[in-house]
Amino acid sequence: MRKKILDFLLGRSDEAEIREEENFEISEEFKTHIYNERPFKFVAVFSFFILVFGIGLPLWTYTTSTYRANFKIPPANRTFSIPIHVRFLISENQKSLQNELKSTILEIETSLALKESTDPMNFEFSTEVLIVKAENEEDFEKFDDGLNIAIIPAENWKDFSATKIKLGKKYTHFAQFDGDLSKFSSRIIELIWDVLIDIPHLNSIIKRDLRQKMKPWQIAALPLSHQKRLVWDSTPIQMEYHVQIIHLYDNFGTSQNKNTKENKFETAKTLRQFAKHAERITNIEVTSENLWDFEITKEFLMRDVQERWVLTHEKMEELIRKIDAQTQTTLKNGMVLRFVILESDIVILDSQGEDVEGIAVAAWGAVLTRNEKTEKKAIAALRIHLGLDAELSSSWSRPPIPLCKWEIERARLRVSIDNAMRTSSSIRALYEMTQKITNIVINEEVARKATKAVELLENGLKNGTIDYDKLLLARKLSDDANSNHSLLALLYFPMDQRTAVLIPIAIPILFPIAKIVLVIFKKCILRDFV
Repeated sequence: MRKKILDFLLGRSDEAEIREEENFEISEEFKTHIYNERPFKFVAVFSFFILVFGIGLPLWTYTTSTYRANFKIPPANRTFSIPIHVRFLISENQKSLQNELKSTILEIETSLALKESTDPMNFEFSTEVLIVKAENEEDFEKFDDGLNIAIIPAENWKDFSATKIKLGKKYTHFAQFDGDLSKFSSRIIELIWDVLIDIPHLNSIIKRDLRQKMKPWQIAALPLSHQKRLVWDSTPIQMEYHVQIIHLYDNFGTSQNKNTKENKFETAKTLRQFAKHAERITNIEVTSENLWDFEITKEFLMRDVQERWVLTHEKMEELIRKIDAQTQTTLKNGMVLRFVILESDIVILDSQGEDVEGIAVAAWGAVLTRNEKTEKKAIAALRIHLGLDAELSSSWSRPPIPLCKWEIERARLRVSIDNAMRTSSSIRALYEMTQKITNIVINEEVARKATKAVELLENGLKNGTIDYDKLLLARKLSDDANSNHSLLALLYFPMDQRTAVLIPIAIPILFPIAKIVLVIFKKCILRDFV
Protein backbone atom coordinates (compact mmCIF):
# COMPACT_ATOMS: atom_id res chain seq x y z
CA MET A 1 0.00 0.00 0.00
CA ARG A 2 2.85 2.34 0.87
CA LYS A 3 4.50 1.68 -2.53
CA LYS A 4 1.23 2.32 -4.38
CA ILE A 5 0.74 5.62 -2.56
CA LEU A 6 4.28 6.72 -3.40
CA ASP A 7 3.88 5.64 -7.01
CA PHE A 8 0.64 7.60 -7.22
CA LEU A 9 2.16 10.77 -5.72
CA LEU A 10 5.30 10.50 -7.85
CA GLY A 11 3.46 9.48 -11.00
CA ARG A 12 5.28 6.15 -11.32
CA SER A 13 3.83 3.09 -13.07
CA ASP A 14 3.95 -0.48 -11.80
CA GLU A 15 5.89 -3.25 -13.55
CA ALA A 16 2.86 -4.64 -15.41
CA GLU A 17 2.09 -1.30 -16.95
CA ILE A 18 5.75 -0.85 -17.84
CA ARG A 19 5.90 -4.22 -19.61
CA GLU A 20 2.63 -3.44 -21.38
CA GLU A 21 4.01 -0.09 -22.51
CA GLU A 22 7.20 -1.78 -23.71
CA ASN A 23 5.24 -4.30 -25.77
CA PHE A 24 2.95 -1.62 -27.17
CA GLU A 25 3.90 -0.56 -30.65
CA ILE A 26 3.57 3.10 -31.61
CA SER A 27 2.37 3.76 -35.09
CA GLU A 28 4.30 5.88 -37.52
CA GLU A 29 1.42 8.33 -37.82
CA PHE A 30 1.48 8.97 -34.06
CA LYS A 31 5.25 9.50 -34.15
CA THR A 32 4.82 11.96 -37.00
CA HIS A 33 2.15 13.79 -35.02
CA ILE A 34 4.40 13.97 -31.97
CA TYR A 35 7.30 15.36 -34.00
CA ASN A 36 5.01 17.93 -35.61
CA GLU A 37 3.78 19.12 -32.18
CA ARG A 38 7.26 19.44 -30.69
CA PRO A 39 7.86 23.05 -31.93
CA PHE A 40 4.55 24.10 -30.41
CA LYS A 41 5.57 22.53 -27.09
CA PHE A 42 8.87 24.37 -27.20
CA VAL A 43 7.04 27.62 -27.90
CA ALA A 44 4.56 26.97 -25.07
CA VAL A 45 7.34 26.18 -22.58
CA PHE A 46 9.35 29.16 -23.68
CA SER A 47 6.25 31.42 -23.43
CA PHE A 48 5.49 30.24 -19.89
CA PHE A 49 9.15 30.75 -18.96
CA ILE A 50 9.10 34.30 -20.32
CA LEU A 51 5.74 34.98 -18.67
CA VAL A 52 6.88 33.86 -15.22
CA PHE A 53 10.55 34.85 -15.10
CA GLY A 54 10.69 37.61 -17.71
CA ILE A 55 7.47 39.46 -16.88
CA GLY A 56 5.93 38.08 -13.67
CA LEU A 57 8.98 38.09 -11.41
CA PRO A 58 10.18 41.63 -12.33
CA LEU A 59 6.60 42.89 -12.05
CA TRP A 60 6.22 41.28 -8.62
CA THR A 61 9.54 42.77 -7.51
CA TYR A 62 8.55 46.23 -8.72
CA THR A 63 5.06 46.19 -7.18
CA THR A 64 6.17 44.83 -3.80
CA SER A 65 9.53 46.60 -3.40
CA THR A 66 9.92 49.65 -1.13
CA TYR A 67 10.26 52.97 -2.91
CA ARG A 68 13.30 54.96 -1.82
CA ALA A 69 13.91 58.46 -3.09
CA ASN A 70 17.42 59.79 -2.56
CA PHE A 71 18.07 62.59 -0.06
CA LYS A 72 21.13 64.41 1.28
CA ILE A 73 22.76 63.43 4.56
CA PRO A 74 24.75 65.89 6.70
CA PRO A 75 28.40 64.91 7.16
CA ALA A 76 29.10 63.15 10.44
CA ASN A 77 32.39 64.88 11.28
CA ARG A 78 31.53 68.45 10.31
CA THR A 79 32.43 71.20 12.79
CA PHE A 80 31.04 74.72 12.87
CA SER A 81 32.83 77.74 14.26
CA ILE A 82 31.13 80.43 16.29
CA PRO A 83 32.98 83.77 16.32
CA ILE A 84 32.71 85.67 19.61
CA HIS A 85 33.99 89.24 19.57
CA VAL A 86 34.34 90.97 22.94
CA ARG A 87 34.71 94.73 23.21
CA PHE A 88 36.34 96.17 26.31
CA LEU A 89 35.22 99.75 26.80
CA ILE A 90 37.33 102.25 28.69
CA SER A 91 36.43 105.88 29.30
CA GLU A 92 38.73 108.42 27.71
CA ASN A 93 39.24 109.85 31.19
CA GLN A 94 40.86 106.55 32.18
CA LYS A 95 43.26 105.96 29.28
CA SER A 96 45.89 104.79 31.72
CA LEU A 97 43.83 101.63 32.24
CA GLN A 98 44.47 100.60 28.66
CA ASN A 99 48.18 100.04 29.20
CA GLU A 100 47.59 98.47 32.59
CA LEU A 101 45.03 95.96 31.26
CA LYS A 102 46.57 95.30 27.83
CA SER A 103 48.37 92.11 28.80
CA THR A 104 45.47 90.98 31.01
CA ILE A 105 42.99 91.23 28.14
CA LEU A 106 45.31 89.18 25.94
CA GLU A 107 45.50 86.56 28.69
CA ILE A 108 41.71 86.54 28.90
CA GLU A 109 41.46 85.91 25.15
CA THR A 110 44.03 83.10 25.36
CA SER A 111 42.32 81.50 28.36
CA LEU A 112 38.94 81.54 26.63
CA ALA A 113 40.45 79.94 23.51
CA LEU A 114 42.01 77.15 25.61
CA LYS A 115 38.81 76.26 27.45
CA GLU A 116 37.14 73.09 26.24
CA SER A 117 33.97 73.08 24.17
CA THR A 118 32.22 69.97 22.88
CA ASP A 119 32.67 68.96 19.24
CA PRO A 120 31.40 69.82 16.64
CA MET A 121 31.04 73.26 18.26
CA ASN A 122 34.12 75.48 18.17
CA PHE A 123 34.34 79.02 19.54
CA GLU A 124 36.73 81.60 18.07
CA PHE A 125 37.32 84.43 20.54
CA SER A 126 38.66 87.85 19.67
CA THR A 127 38.97 90.97 21.81
CA GLU A 128 39.13 94.69 21.17
CA VAL A 129 39.77 97.66 23.42
CA LEU A 130 37.86 100.85 22.64
CA ILE A 131 38.23 104.27 24.19
CA VAL A 132 34.76 105.75 24.65
CA LYS A 133 33.78 109.27 25.46
CA ALA A 134 31.53 108.53 28.40
CA GLU A 135 30.60 110.44 31.51
CA ASN A 136 27.99 108.00 32.83
CA GLU A 137 26.82 104.42 32.26
CA GLU A 138 24.31 105.37 29.57
CA ASP A 139 27.13 106.60 27.35
CA PHE A 140 28.60 103.08 27.27
CA GLU A 141 25.35 101.56 26.02
CA LYS A 142 25.52 102.85 22.45
CA PHE A 143 26.39 99.45 20.97
CA ASP A 144 23.44 97.45 19.65
CA ASP A 145 25.14 94.08 19.29
CA GLY A 146 27.99 91.91 20.50
CA LEU A 147 29.49 91.48 23.95
CA ASN A 148 30.56 94.78 25.46
CA ILE A 149 32.22 95.04 28.87
CA ALA A 150 32.81 98.50 30.29
CA ILE A 151 35.70 98.56 32.76
CA ILE A 152 35.09 101.02 35.60
CA PRO A 153 37.80 101.84 38.17
CA ALA A 154 36.85 101.28 41.80
CA GLU A 155 36.94 105.02 42.56
CA ASN A 156 34.32 105.70 39.84
CA TRP A 157 32.11 102.72 40.72
CA LYS A 158 28.67 104.06 41.71
CA ASP A 159 27.20 100.82 43.07
CA PHE A 160 28.15 99.01 46.24
CA SER A 161 31.85 98.22 46.37
CA ALA A 162 31.02 94.54 47.03
CA THR A 163 29.30 94.38 43.62
CA LYS A 164 32.00 93.43 41.15
CA ILE A 165 29.90 92.75 38.01
CA LYS A 166 26.72 94.55 36.99
CA LEU A 167 24.86 93.06 34.04
CA GLY A 168 23.22 95.51 31.67
CA LYS A 169 19.77 95.73 30.14
CA LYS A 170 21.04 95.79 26.56
CA TYR A 171 24.44 94.61 25.34
CA THR A 172 26.86 96.43 27.66
CA HIS A 173 27.92 95.14 31.06
CA PHE A 174 29.98 96.79 33.75
CA ALA A 175 32.97 95.35 35.57
CA GLN A 176 34.66 96.98 38.55
CA PHE A 177 38.46 97.07 38.42
CA ASP A 178 39.96 97.21 41.89
CA GLY A 179 43.59 96.70 40.89
CA ASP A 180 43.73 92.92 41.41
CA LEU A 181 44.50 91.68 37.89
CA SER A 182 44.18 87.97 38.73
CA LYS A 183 40.70 88.22 40.26
CA PHE A 184 39.58 90.64 37.57
CA SER A 185 40.69 88.21 34.84
CA SER A 186 38.90 85.24 36.42
CA ARG A 187 35.69 87.27 36.87
CA ILE A 188 35.70 88.36 33.22
CA ILE A 189 36.33 84.80 32.00
CA GLU A 190 33.48 83.51 34.15
CA LEU A 191 31.23 86.34 32.95
CA ILE A 192 31.82 85.55 29.28
CA TRP A 193 31.99 81.76 29.47
CA ASP A 194 29.29 80.91 32.06
CA VAL A 195 26.82 83.80 31.78
CA LEU A 196 26.92 85.85 28.61
CA ILE A 197 27.35 82.82 26.31
CA ASP A 198 26.65 80.00 28.78
CA ILE A 199 28.93 77.52 27.03
CA PRO A 200 28.48 74.77 29.69
CA HIS A 201 24.80 74.79 28.79
CA LEU A 202 25.62 74.56 25.09
CA ASN A 203 27.98 71.66 25.82
CA SER A 204 25.17 69.78 27.54
CA ILE A 205 22.94 70.36 24.50
CA ILE A 206 25.58 68.89 22.18
CA LYS A 207 26.13 65.87 24.44
CA ARG A 208 22.40 65.29 24.71
CA ASP A 209 21.87 65.26 20.95
CA LEU A 210 24.95 63.08 20.42
CA ARG A 211 23.65 60.63 23.06
CA GLN A 212 26.78 61.05 25.18
CA LYS A 213 25.92 59.96 28.70
CA MET A 214 27.59 61.74 31.59
CA LYS A 215 29.24 59.53 34.16
CA PRO A 216 28.61 60.15 37.89
CA TRP A 217 32.11 61.50 38.46
CA GLN A 218 31.63 63.98 35.59
CA ILE A 219 28.45 65.28 37.21
CA ALA A 220 30.17 65.51 40.59
CA ALA A 221 33.01 67.50 39.01
CA LEU A 222 30.64 70.19 37.77
CA PRO A 223 30.04 73.33 39.83
CA LEU A 224 26.91 73.23 41.98
CA SER A 225 25.21 75.81 39.78
CA HIS A 226 25.65 73.56 36.72
CA GLN A 227 24.52 70.45 38.61
CA LYS A 228 21.25 72.16 39.51
CA ARG A 229 20.62 73.12 35.89
CA LEU A 230 21.13 69.63 34.43
CA VAL A 231 17.47 68.74 34.99
CA TRP A 232 16.18 71.92 33.40
CA ASP A 233 18.72 72.00 30.57
CA SER A 234 17.83 68.46 29.49
CA THR A 235 14.66 69.82 27.87
CA PRO A 236 15.30 71.81 24.66
CA ILE A 237 13.49 75.08 24.00
CA GLN A 238 10.37 74.26 22.01
CA MET A 239 9.18 76.28 19.03
CA GLU A 240 5.80 76.79 20.69
CA TYR A 241 4.59 76.90 24.29
CA HIS A 242 1.07 76.87 25.64
CA VAL A 243 0.93 78.36 29.13
CA GLN A 244 -2.31 77.44 30.92
CA ILE A 245 -2.96 79.64 33.93
CA ILE A 246 -5.25 77.67 36.23
CA HIS A 247 -6.92 79.57 39.06
CA LEU A 248 -7.62 77.08 41.82
CA TYR A 249 -10.19 77.92 44.48
CA ASP A 250 -11.47 76.16 47.55
CA ASN A 251 -15.08 76.73 48.45
CA PHE A 252 -15.17 74.78 51.68
CA GLY A 253 -12.32 74.95 54.16
CA THR A 254 -10.08 77.99 53.68
CA SER A 255 -10.69 81.70 53.48
CA GLN A 256 -10.38 83.45 50.13
CA ASN A 257 -7.32 85.59 49.50
CA LYS A 258 -8.09 89.31 49.60
CA ASN A 259 -5.85 89.91 46.55
CA THR A 260 -7.81 87.51 44.33
CA LYS A 261 -10.30 89.99 42.87
CA GLU A 262 -7.72 92.70 42.31
CA ASN A 263 -5.05 90.57 40.61
CA LYS A 264 -7.07 87.76 39.10
CA PHE A 265 -6.33 88.84 35.51
CA GLU A 266 -2.95 90.42 36.19
CA THR A 267 -0.99 87.17 35.89
CA ALA A 268 -2.23 86.40 32.36
CA LYS A 269 -1.61 90.00 31.31
CA THR A 270 1.94 89.93 32.68
CA LEU A 271 2.82 86.64 30.99
CA ARG A 272 1.41 87.89 27.66
CA GLN A 273 3.64 90.95 27.90
CA PHE A 274 6.59 88.66 28.59
CA ALA A 275 5.61 86.55 25.57
CA LYS A 276 5.89 89.62 23.32
CA HIS A 277 9.48 90.18 24.45
CA ALA A 278 10.28 86.49 23.89
CA GLU A 279 8.92 86.39 20.31
CA ARG A 280 12.47 86.27 18.92
CA ILE A 281 13.07 83.06 20.90
CA THR A 282 9.82 81.11 20.81
CA ASN A 283 6.05 81.54 20.46
CA ILE A 284 4.17 81.57 23.77
CA GLU A 285 0.38 81.31 23.93
CA VAL A 286 -1.24 82.20 27.26
CA THR A 287 -4.71 81.08 28.29
CA SER A 288 -6.54 81.29 31.61
CA GLU A 289 -9.22 79.15 33.21
CA ASN A 290 -10.87 78.58 36.58
CA LEU A 291 -11.48 75.32 38.42
CA TRP A 292 -14.38 76.20 40.65
CA ASP A 293 -15.41 72.68 41.64
CA PHE A 294 -11.95 71.43 42.56
CA GLU A 295 -11.91 70.17 46.16
CA ILE A 296 -8.47 70.78 47.64
CA THR A 297 -8.91 71.06 51.43
CA LYS A 298 -9.98 67.52 52.33
CA GLU A 299 -7.60 65.74 49.94
CA PHE A 300 -4.42 67.81 49.87
CA LEU A 301 -4.27 70.36 52.70
CA MET A 302 -3.51 69.98 56.37
CA ARG A 303 -3.30 72.22 59.44
CA ASP A 304 0.10 73.01 60.89
CA VAL A 305 0.96 74.05 64.45
CA GLN A 306 0.18 77.66 63.56
CA GLU A 307 -3.32 76.68 62.40
CA ARG A 308 -2.45 77.48 58.79
CA TRP A 309 -3.61 75.50 55.79
CA VAL A 310 -0.45 74.10 54.20
CA LEU A 311 0.30 72.11 51.04
CA THR A 312 3.20 69.73 51.68
CA HIS A 313 5.72 68.58 49.15
CA GLU A 314 4.31 65.03 49.15
CA LYS A 315 0.75 66.21 48.52
CA MET A 316 2.02 68.45 45.72
CA GLU A 317 2.64 65.41 43.50
CA GLU A 318 -0.93 64.16 44.03
CA LEU A 319 -2.29 67.64 43.28
CA ILE A 320 -0.36 67.78 40.00
CA ARG A 321 -1.66 64.37 38.90
CA LYS A 322 -5.25 65.33 39.65
CA ILE A 323 -4.94 68.64 37.80
CA ASP A 324 -3.55 66.78 34.78
CA ALA A 325 -6.59 64.50 34.85
CA GLN A 326 -9.07 67.40 34.95
CA THR A 327 -7.50 69.79 32.44
CA GLN A 328 -7.17 69.47 28.68
CA THR A 329 -5.55 71.45 25.94
CA THR A 330 -6.34 71.85 22.24
CA LEU A 331 -2.77 72.75 21.27
CA LYS A 332 -1.55 70.34 18.58
CA ASN A 333 2.12 71.22 18.66
CA GLY A 334 4.46 72.54 21.28
CA MET A 335 4.82 72.09 25.00
CA VAL A 336 2.11 72.71 27.58
CA LEU A 337 3.06 74.45 30.84
CA ARG A 338 0.46 74.64 33.59
CA PHE A 339 0.75 77.51 36.04
CA VAL A 340 -1.54 76.77 39.00
CA ILE A 341 -2.37 79.75 41.22
CA LEU A 342 -3.87 78.98 44.62
CA GLU A 343 -6.39 81.75 45.16
CA SER A 344 -6.94 80.88 48.83
CA ASP A 345 -4.87 81.50 51.94
CA ILE A 346 -2.62 78.48 51.54
CA VAL A 347 1.05 78.08 52.42
CA ILE A 348 3.30 75.88 50.24
CA LEU A 349 6.06 73.85 51.90
CA ASP A 350 9.18 72.66 50.09
CA SER A 351 10.92 69.31 50.56
CA GLN A 352 12.64 70.67 53.69
CA GLY A 353 9.37 71.87 55.22
CA GLU A 354 10.17 75.56 54.68
CA ASP A 355 7.61 78.13 53.51
CA VAL A 356 7.91 79.07 49.85
CA GLU A 357 5.81 81.29 47.58
CA GLY A 358 5.87 78.87 44.66
CA ILE A 359 7.44 75.77 43.15
CA ALA A 360 8.53 75.23 39.54
CA VAL A 361 8.03 71.69 38.25
CA ALA A 362 10.32 70.53 35.45
CA ALA A 363 8.54 69.93 32.11
CA TRP A 364 5.16 70.62 33.74
CA GLY A 365 4.78 74.18 35.00
CA ALA A 366 4.53 75.77 38.43
CA VAL A 367 2.35 76.04 41.54
CA LEU A 368 2.12 79.55 43.02
CA THR A 369 0.31 81.23 45.87
CA ARG A 370 -1.63 84.44 45.46
CA ASN A 371 0.17 87.48 46.90
CA GLU A 372 1.76 90.69 45.70
CA LYS A 373 4.70 88.75 44.21
CA THR A 374 2.68 86.24 42.17
CA GLU A 375 3.37 87.89 38.81
CA LYS A 376 7.11 88.12 39.50
CA LYS A 377 7.20 84.47 40.54
CA ALA A 378 5.28 83.45 37.43
CA ILE A 379 7.82 85.22 35.20
CA ALA A 380 10.68 83.66 37.18
CA ALA A 381 9.17 80.18 36.72
CA LEU A 382 8.72 80.76 32.98
CA ARG A 383 12.32 81.98 32.69
CA ILE A 384 13.48 78.75 34.34
CA HIS A 385 11.50 76.64 31.86
CA LEU A 386 13.00 78.60 28.96
CA GLY A 387 16.51 78.11 30.32
CA LEU A 388 17.12 81.84 30.68
CA ASP A 389 18.41 81.80 34.25
CA ALA A 390 22.09 81.42 35.03
CA GLU A 391 23.47 81.09 38.53
CA LEU A 392 25.08 84.41 39.47
CA SER A 393 27.73 84.99 42.07
CA SER A 394 26.74 86.90 45.19
CA SER A 395 28.89 89.85 44.07
CA TRP A 396 27.08 90.13 40.75
CA SER A 397 23.83 91.98 40.04
CA ARG A 398 21.23 91.75 37.31
CA PRO A 399 18.77 94.50 36.31
CA PRO A 400 15.25 93.94 37.71
CA ILE A 401 13.50 93.50 34.35
CA PRO A 402 11.81 90.37 32.94
CA LEU A 403 14.07 89.92 29.92
CA CYS A 404 17.27 91.64 28.86
CA LYS A 405 18.32 92.01 25.24
CA TRP A 406 21.56 90.10 25.77
CA GLU A 407 19.53 87.23 27.28
CA ILE A 408 17.47 87.09 24.09
CA GLU A 409 20.62 86.84 21.97
CA ARG A 410 22.04 84.17 24.25
CA ALA A 411 18.82 82.18 23.99
CA ARG A 412 18.79 82.55 20.19
CA LEU A 413 22.33 81.15 20.07
CA ARG A 414 21.23 78.23 22.22
CA VAL A 415 18.15 77.59 20.07
CA SER A 416 20.20 77.82 16.87
CA ILE A 417 22.72 75.24 18.07
CA ASP A 418 19.92 73.05 19.35
CA ASN A 419 18.12 73.29 16.01
CA ALA A 420 21.32 72.52 14.10
CA MET A 421 22.03 69.43 16.19
CA ARG A 422 18.43 68.21 16.07
CA THR A 423 18.26 68.70 12.31
CA SER A 424 21.44 66.70 11.81
CA SER A 425 20.36 63.92 14.18
CA SER A 426 16.86 63.72 12.66
CA ILE A 427 18.13 63.33 9.08
CA ARG A 428 20.74 60.83 10.19
CA ALA A 429 18.10 58.87 12.12
CA LEU A 430 15.98 58.80 8.99
CA TYR A 431 18.92 57.43 7.02
CA GLU A 432 19.68 54.81 9.68
CA MET A 433 16.08 53.64 9.59
CA THR A 434 16.30 53.08 5.85
CA GLN A 435 19.38 50.91 6.42
CA LYS A 436 17.93 48.82 9.23
CA ILE A 437 14.25 48.61 8.25
CA THR A 438 13.93 47.41 4.67
CA ASN A 439 10.27 48.31 4.18
CA ILE A 440 10.27 52.01 5.13
CA VAL A 441 9.11 54.13 2.22
CA ILE A 442 10.93 57.36 1.34
CA ASN A 443 8.73 59.20 -1.12
CA GLU A 444 9.56 62.36 -3.03
CA GLU A 445 8.00 64.67 -0.44
CA VAL A 446 10.02 63.22 2.45
CA ALA A 447 13.23 63.27 0.37
CA ARG A 448 12.59 66.87 -0.68
CA LYS A 449 12.08 68.02 2.92
CA ALA A 450 15.16 66.14 4.13
CA THR A 451 17.33 67.53 1.34
CA LYS A 452 16.04 71.08 1.90
CA ALA A 453 16.70 70.75 5.65
CA VAL A 454 20.31 69.72 5.02
CA GLU A 455 20.82 72.60 2.58
CA LEU A 456 19.42 75.08 5.10
CA LEU A 457 21.63 73.55 7.78
CA GLU A 458 24.72 74.05 5.62
CA ASN A 459 23.74 77.62 4.68
CA GLY A 460 22.83 78.48 8.28
CA LEU A 461 26.33 77.52 9.47
CA LYS A 462 28.26 78.89 6.51
CA ASN A 463 31.21 81.28 6.77
CA GLY A 464 31.36 81.26 10.56
CA THR A 465 27.90 82.73 11.05
CA ILE A 466 24.75 81.27 12.59
CA ASP A 467 21.47 82.09 10.84
CA TYR A 468 18.65 81.63 13.34
CA ASP A 469 15.82 81.69 10.79
CA LYS A 470 17.41 79.15 8.42
CA LEU A 471 18.22 76.74 11.23
CA LEU A 472 14.70 77.07 12.62
CA LEU A 473 13.20 76.22 9.22
CA ALA A 474 15.68 73.34 8.85
CA ARG A 475 14.50 71.88 12.15
CA LYS A 476 10.84 72.14 11.13
CA LEU A 477 11.50 70.42 7.80
CA SER A 478 13.59 67.65 9.40
CA ASP A 479 10.92 67.01 12.03
CA ASP A 480 8.23 66.86 9.33
CA ALA A 481 10.31 64.45 7.25
CA ASN A 482 11.09 62.24 10.23
CA SER A 483 7.45 62.02 11.33
CA ASN A 484 5.77 61.86 7.91
CA HIS A 485 2.89 59.38 7.83
CA SER A 486 4.07 57.93 4.51
CA LEU A 487 6.97 56.24 6.32
CA LEU A 488 4.44 53.71 7.60
CA ALA A 489 3.07 52.84 4.15
CA LEU A 490 4.76 49.41 3.99
CA LEU A 491 5.89 49.12 7.59
CA TYR A 492 3.50 46.20 8.18
CA PHE A 493 4.24 44.48 4.84
CA PRO A 494 7.47 42.52 5.53
CA MET A 495 9.33 40.18 3.20
CA ASP A 496 7.45 37.04 4.25
CA GLN A 497 4.15 38.66 3.32
CA ARG A 498 5.58 39.85 0.01
CA THR A 499 6.73 36.28 -0.72
CA ALA A 500 3.32 34.94 0.24
CA VAL A 501 1.80 37.05 -2.53
CA LEU A 502 3.98 35.33 -5.18
CA ILE A 503 3.95 31.70 -3.98
CA PRO A 504 0.27 30.84 -4.84
CA ILE A 505 0.84 32.20 -8.35
CA ALA A 506 4.36 31.01 -9.10
CA ILE A 507 4.47 27.53 -7.59
CA PRO A 508 1.66 25.95 -9.70
CA ILE A 509 3.39 27.20 -12.84
CA LEU A 510 6.97 26.68 -11.73
CA PHE A 511 6.85 22.89 -11.18
CA PRO A 512 5.35 21.91 -14.59
CA ILE A 513 7.80 24.22 -16.34
CA ALA A 514 10.73 22.77 -14.39
CA LYS A 515 9.60 19.23 -15.19
CA ILE A 516 9.28 19.93 -18.93
CA VAL A 517 12.66 21.68 -19.00
CA LEU A 518 14.22 18.67 -17.29
CA VAL A 519 12.68 16.27 -19.81
CA ILE A 520 13.86 18.36 -22.74
CA PHE A 521 17.30 18.54 -21.21
CA LYS A 522 17.50 14.77 -20.89
CA LYS A 523 15.97 13.91 -24.27
CA CYS A 524 17.65 16.50 -26.42
CA ILE A 525 20.81 17.78 -24.85
CA LEU A 526 22.12 14.76 -22.99
CA ARG A 527 21.30 12.48 -25.94
CA ASP A 528 23.64 14.48 -28.17
CA PHE A 529 26.51 13.84 -25.74
CA VAL A 530 25.88 10.11 -25.41
